[in-house]
Amino acid sequence: MIERYVSPSELKRLLSALLVVLLFLALLAMFAFLVLPGIRNANTPAIDQANGGAIGPVGGVSGWLDPTDYPAERGRTVPPVDPATVMTPTPAMLARGQSLYATNCSSCHGATGEGDGPAGKGLNPSPRRFTSKDNWVNGTRVDAIFRTLDQGIKGSAMVSYANLTKRDRMALVHYVRSLGKFDHGPEDPKALAELTELFAHSGEVIPNRIPVAAAMARLAAEYRRPTELSPAVVALDPGITDPFRAAQTLAGLPGWAGSDQALATGLALNPADNGFAPAVALYSADQWRALRNDLQHPAKEVKP
Repeated sequence: MIERYVSPSELKRLLSALLVVLLFLALLAMFAFLVLPGIRNANTPAIDQANGGAIGPVGGVSGWLDPTDYPAERGRTVPPVDPATVMTPTPAMLARGQSLYATNCSSCHGATGEGDGPAGKGLNPSPRRFTSKDNWVNGTRVDAIFRTLDQGIKGSAMVSYANLTKRDRMALVHYVRSLGKFDHGPEDPKALAELTELFAHSGEVIPNRIPVAAAMARLAAEYRRPTELSPAVVALDPGITDPFRAAQTLAGLPGWAGSDQALATGLALNPADNGFAPAVALYSADQWRALRNDLQHPAKEVKP
Protein backbone atom coordinates (compact mmCIF):
# COMPACT_ATOMS: atom_id res chain seq x y z
CA MET A 1 0.00 0.00 0.00
CA ILE A 2 2.78 2.40 0.93
CA GLU A 3 4.36 1.91 -2.51
CA ARG A 4 1.52 4.05 -3.92
CA TYR A 5 2.87 7.08 -2.06
CA VAL A 6 6.66 6.65 -2.03
CA SER A 7 9.13 5.02 -4.36
CA PRO A 8 11.19 2.01 -3.26
CA SER A 9 14.33 4.13 -3.03
CA GLU A 10 12.55 6.76 -0.91
CA LEU A 11 11.17 4.02 1.36
CA LYS A 12 14.67 2.63 1.80
CA ARG A 13 15.96 6.07 2.83
CA LEU A 14 13.10 6.48 5.32
CA LEU A 15 13.78 3.09 6.89
CA SER A 16 17.48 3.89 7.18
CA ALA A 17 16.70 7.19 8.89
CA LEU A 18 14.31 5.42 11.28
CA LEU A 19 17.01 2.86 12.13
CA VAL A 20 19.48 5.65 12.92
CA VAL A 21 16.94 7.36 15.20
CA LEU A 22 16.20 4.12 17.06
CA LEU A 23 19.92 3.44 17.50
CA PHE A 24 20.41 6.95 18.87
CA LEU A 25 17.55 6.49 21.34
CA ALA A 26 19.00 3.17 22.49
CA LEU A 27 22.39 4.77 23.12
CA LEU A 28 20.73 7.63 24.97
CA ALA A 29 18.86 5.18 27.20
CA MET A 30 22.08 3.30 27.98
CA PHE A 31 23.79 6.58 28.87
CA ALA A 32 20.95 7.57 31.19
CA PHE A 33 20.88 4.16 32.88
CA LEU A 34 24.60 3.49 33.27
CA VAL A 35 26.45 6.80 33.36
CA LEU A 36 24.15 9.46 34.78
CA PRO A 37 23.77 7.77 38.21
CA GLY A 38 27.54 7.87 38.66
CA ILE A 39 27.75 11.52 37.63
CA ARG A 40 24.90 12.45 39.94
CA ASN A 41 26.48 10.65 42.89
CA ALA A 42 29.92 12.14 42.18
CA ASN A 43 28.47 15.64 42.24
CA THR A 44 26.62 15.14 45.51
CA PRO A 45 27.72 17.94 47.86
CA ALA A 46 29.40 17.08 51.12
CA ILE A 47 27.18 16.91 54.18
CA ASP A 48 28.60 18.20 57.43
CA GLN A 49 26.59 16.78 60.30
CA ALA A 50 27.11 18.14 63.77
CA ASN A 51 27.17 16.26 67.07
CA GLY A 52 29.29 13.32 66.03
CA GLY A 53 27.68 12.62 62.68
CA ALA A 54 29.49 11.61 59.54
CA ILE A 55 31.28 14.21 57.46
CA GLY A 56 31.19 13.94 53.69
CA PRO A 57 28.73 12.58 51.14
CA VAL A 58 26.58 9.63 51.96
CA GLY A 59 28.45 6.58 50.63
CA GLY A 60 26.96 3.93 48.44
CA VAL A 61 26.90 2.56 44.93
CA SER A 62 26.39 4.72 41.86
CA GLY A 63 26.04 3.73 38.23
CA TRP A 64 27.04 0.30 36.98
CA LEU A 65 30.05 1.73 35.14
CA ASP A 66 31.16 3.81 38.10
CA PRO A 67 31.04 1.89 41.41
CA THR A 68 31.61 4.44 44.15
CA ASP A 69 34.08 3.38 46.83
CA TYR A 70 33.88 4.54 50.40
CA PRO A 71 36.64 6.98 51.33
CA ALA A 72 39.19 6.08 53.97
CA GLU A 73 37.94 7.06 57.41
CA ARG A 74 39.76 6.88 60.71
CA GLY A 75 37.86 5.17 63.50
CA ARG A 76 36.47 7.38 66.20
CA THR A 77 34.31 7.39 69.27
CA VAL A 78 31.01 9.21 68.95
CA PRO A 79 29.92 10.63 72.30
CA PRO A 80 26.34 10.41 73.57
CA VAL A 81 23.90 12.64 71.71
CA ASP A 82 21.59 15.24 73.19
CA PRO A 83 18.17 13.58 72.69
CA ALA A 84 16.58 16.97 72.02
CA THR A 85 18.58 17.23 68.78
CA VAL A 86 17.41 13.92 67.32
CA MET A 87 14.02 13.01 68.74
CA THR A 88 12.23 15.80 66.87
CA PRO A 89 11.90 15.78 63.05
CA THR A 90 13.61 19.11 62.46
CA PRO A 91 14.30 20.28 58.87
CA ALA A 92 17.97 19.34 59.31
CA MET A 93 17.11 15.81 60.48
CA LEU A 94 14.62 15.34 57.63
CA ALA A 95 17.17 16.55 55.08
CA ARG A 96 19.75 14.10 56.43
CA GLY A 97 17.17 11.33 56.43
CA GLN A 98 16.21 12.08 52.83
CA SER A 99 19.85 11.83 51.73
CA LEU A 100 20.31 8.54 53.58
CA TYR A 101 17.03 7.20 52.21
CA ALA A 102 18.04 7.95 48.61
CA THR A 103 21.28 6.02 49.07
CA ASN A 104 20.17 3.09 51.23
CA CYS A 105 16.42 2.59 50.82
CA SER A 106 14.97 3.95 47.59
CA SER A 107 16.28 1.11 45.41
CA CYS A 108 13.79 -1.25 47.11
CA HIS A 109 11.17 1.00 48.69
CA GLY A 110 10.98 3.47 45.81
CA ALA A 111 11.78 7.16 45.64
CA THR A 112 8.49 8.13 47.27
CA GLY A 113 8.09 5.12 49.58
CA GLU A 114 5.57 3.23 47.45
CA GLY A 115 7.57 -0.01 47.63
CA ASP A 116 8.15 0.10 43.88
CA GLY A 117 11.94 0.39 43.69
CA PRO A 118 13.66 -1.57 40.88
CA ALA A 119 15.65 -3.73 43.32
CA GLY A 120 12.46 -4.72 45.14
CA LYS A 121 10.78 -6.41 42.20
CA GLY A 122 10.33 -10.11 42.87
CA LEU A 123 11.12 -9.90 46.59
CA ASN A 124 8.90 -11.96 48.86
CA PRO A 125 7.64 -10.35 50.99
CA SER A 126 7.51 -7.18 48.93
CA PRO A 127 9.24 -4.05 50.23
CA ARG A 128 7.25 -2.02 52.74
CA ARG A 129 4.99 0.73 51.37
CA PHE A 130 5.74 3.62 53.70
CA THR A 131 2.74 5.50 52.33
CA SER A 132 0.32 2.88 53.70
CA LYS A 133 -0.47 2.30 57.37
CA ASP A 134 -1.20 -1.41 56.88
CA ASN A 135 0.89 -4.49 57.72
CA TRP A 136 3.92 -2.91 59.39
CA VAL A 137 5.73 -5.81 61.09
CA ASN A 138 7.05 -3.83 64.05
CA GLY A 139 4.56 -0.99 63.93
CA THR A 140 4.80 2.65 62.91
CA ARG A 141 5.92 4.22 66.19
CA VAL A 142 9.27 5.97 66.36
CA ASP A 143 10.84 3.29 68.55
CA ALA A 144 9.45 0.50 66.35
CA ILE A 145 10.96 1.87 63.14
CA PHE A 146 14.24 2.53 64.94
CA ARG A 147 14.26 -1.10 66.10
CA THR A 148 13.64 -2.28 62.53
CA LEU A 149 16.62 -0.28 61.30
CA ASP A 150 18.73 -1.59 64.16
CA GLN A 151 17.84 -5.30 63.86
CA GLY A 152 16.31 -5.78 60.41
CA ILE A 153 13.36 -8.14 59.87
CA LYS A 154 14.00 -11.88 59.85
CA GLY A 155 12.61 -13.77 56.88
CA SER A 156 12.72 -10.74 54.62
CA ALA A 157 15.20 -8.74 52.57
CA MET A 158 15.16 -6.00 55.21
CA VAL A 159 18.63 -6.15 56.75
CA SER A 160 20.01 -4.36 59.78
CA TYR A 161 21.37 -0.84 59.29
CA ALA A 162 23.28 -0.86 62.54
CA ASN A 163 26.31 0.22 60.49
CA LEU A 164 24.76 3.70 60.48
CA THR A 165 25.18 5.85 63.56
CA LYS A 166 22.20 6.06 65.90
CA ARG A 167 21.76 9.69 64.87
CA ASP A 168 21.57 8.70 61.20
CA ARG A 169 19.13 5.91 61.96
CA MET A 170 16.90 8.37 63.77
CA ALA A 171 17.10 10.73 60.79
CA LEU A 172 15.88 7.85 58.62
CA VAL A 173 13.06 7.15 61.07
CA HIS A 174 11.80 10.73 60.76
CA TYR A 175 12.03 10.73 56.98
CA VAL A 176 10.33 7.35 56.58
CA ARG A 177 7.45 8.54 58.76
CA SER A 178 7.18 11.73 56.70
CA LEU A 179 6.48 9.65 53.58
CA GLY A 180 3.22 8.36 55.08
CA LYS A 181 0.60 11.07 55.54
CA PHE A 182 -1.56 8.82 57.72
CA ASP A 183 -1.83 8.93 61.50
CA HIS A 184 1.04 6.87 62.91
CA GLY A 185 -0.73 6.47 66.21
CA PRO A 186 0.27 7.40 69.76
CA GLU A 187 3.81 6.79 70.96
CA ASP A 188 4.62 4.47 73.84
CA PRO A 189 5.98 6.73 76.63
CA LYS A 190 8.07 3.92 78.11
CA ALA A 191 9.64 3.01 74.74
CA LEU A 192 10.36 6.66 73.99
CA ALA A 193 11.98 7.07 77.39
CA GLU A 194 14.22 4.07 76.74
CA LEU A 195 15.18 5.44 73.32
CA THR A 196 15.93 8.83 74.85
CA GLU A 197 18.10 7.14 77.45
CA LEU A 198 19.98 5.30 74.70
CA PHE A 199 20.92 8.55 73.00
CA ALA A 200 21.76 10.38 76.21
CA HIS A 201 24.00 7.78 77.86
CA SER A 202 25.36 5.49 75.14
CA GLY A 203 28.11 6.54 72.76
CA GLU A 204 29.36 4.62 69.73
CA VAL A 205 32.69 3.31 68.50
CA ILE A 206 33.11 3.73 64.74
CA PRO A 207 35.84 1.38 63.43
CA ASN A 208 38.46 2.29 60.86
CA ARG A 209 37.25 2.04 57.30
CA ILE A 210 39.27 1.84 54.09
CA PRO A 211 38.15 1.72 50.45
CA VAL A 212 37.42 -1.72 49.05
CA ALA A 213 40.05 -1.20 46.36
CA ALA A 214 42.68 -0.42 49.00
CA ALA A 215 41.70 -3.49 51.02
CA MET A 216 41.99 -5.72 47.94
CA ALA A 217 45.39 -4.22 47.08
CA ARG A 218 46.61 -4.88 50.62
CA LEU A 219 45.38 -8.47 50.56
CA ALA A 220 47.11 -9.02 47.23
CA ALA A 221 50.35 -7.54 48.60
CA GLU A 222 50.21 -9.72 51.72
CA TYR A 223 49.41 -12.91 49.82
CA ARG A 224 52.32 -15.31 49.57
CA ARG A 225 52.03 -18.15 47.09
CA PRO A 226 52.70 -21.38 48.99
CA THR A 227 55.71 -23.47 48.08
CA GLU A 228 55.22 -26.73 46.25
CA LEU A 229 56.56 -29.80 47.98
CA SER A 230 59.79 -30.90 46.37
CA PRO A 231 59.91 -34.17 44.38
CA ALA A 232 62.22 -35.58 47.04
CA VAL A 233 59.57 -35.04 49.71
CA VAL A 234 56.80 -36.48 47.51
CA ALA A 235 58.88 -39.58 46.84
CA LEU A 236 59.25 -40.24 50.55
CA ASP A 237 55.55 -40.92 51.17
CA PRO A 238 52.89 -42.34 48.79
CA GLY A 239 50.24 -40.44 50.78
CA ILE A 240 51.15 -37.21 48.94
CA THR A 241 49.26 -37.14 45.61
CA ASP A 242 49.14 -33.44 44.67
CA PRO A 243 52.27 -31.53 45.79
CA PHE A 244 50.88 -28.04 45.23
CA ARG A 245 47.47 -28.66 46.82
CA ALA A 246 49.17 -30.37 49.72
CA ALA A 247 51.36 -27.28 50.17
CA GLN A 248 48.26 -25.06 50.15
CA THR A 249 46.63 -27.26 52.78
CA LEU A 250 49.67 -27.17 55.05
CA ALA A 251 49.95 -23.38 54.66
CA GLY A 252 46.47 -23.05 56.17
CA LEU A 253 46.97 -25.65 58.87
CA PRO A 254 48.55 -24.04 61.95
CA GLY A 255 50.65 -26.15 64.28
CA TRP A 256 51.07 -29.18 62.03
CA ALA A 257 54.87 -28.95 62.01
CA GLY A 258 55.05 -29.53 65.76
CA SER A 259 52.21 -31.98 66.33
CA ASP A 260 51.31 -35.32 64.75
CA GLN A 261 47.79 -34.88 66.16
CA ALA A 262 47.34 -31.46 64.49
CA LEU A 263 48.48 -32.89 61.15
CA ALA A 264 46.20 -35.92 61.45
CA THR A 265 43.20 -33.80 62.46
CA GLY A 266 43.72 -31.40 59.55
CA LEU A 267 44.20 -34.03 56.83
CA ALA A 268 42.18 -37.09 57.79
CA LEU A 269 38.73 -35.54 57.35
CA ASN A 270 38.96 -35.00 53.58
CA PRO A 271 42.42 -35.99 52.35
CA ALA A 272 41.54 -36.27 48.66
CA ASP A 273 40.65 -32.57 48.51
CA ASN A 274 43.77 -31.67 50.48
CA GLY A 275 46.31 -33.18 48.09
CA PHE A 276 46.74 -36.45 49.95
CA ALA A 277 45.65 -40.03 49.26
CA PRO A 278 42.47 -41.26 50.99
CA ALA A 279 44.59 -43.96 52.64
CA VAL A 280 46.16 -41.42 55.02
CA ALA A 281 42.88 -41.38 56.95
CA LEU A 282 43.81 -44.87 58.13
CA TYR A 283 47.41 -44.07 59.07
CA SER A 284 48.73 -45.29 62.37
CA ALA A 285 50.44 -43.00 64.86
CA ASP A 286 53.86 -44.09 63.55
CA GLN A 287 52.83 -43.37 59.96
CA TRP A 288 51.58 -39.85 60.88
CA ARG A 289 54.90 -39.22 62.60
CA ALA A 290 56.78 -40.40 59.53
CA LEU A 291 54.62 -38.27 57.22
CA ARG A 292 55.18 -35.18 59.33
CA ASN A 293 58.93 -35.76 59.28
CA ASP A 294 58.85 -36.24 55.50
CA LEU A 295 56.88 -33.02 54.98
CA GLN A 296 59.47 -31.02 56.87
CA HIS A 297 62.15 -31.68 54.23
CA PRO A 298 63.21 -28.57 52.24
CA ALA A 299 60.78 -27.35 49.57
CA LYS A 300 61.31 -25.30 46.46
CA GLU A 301 59.52 -22.11 45.37
CA VAL A 302 56.91 -22.44 42.65
CA LYS A 303 57.80 -20.41 39.56
CA PRO A 304 55.12 -17.83 38.70
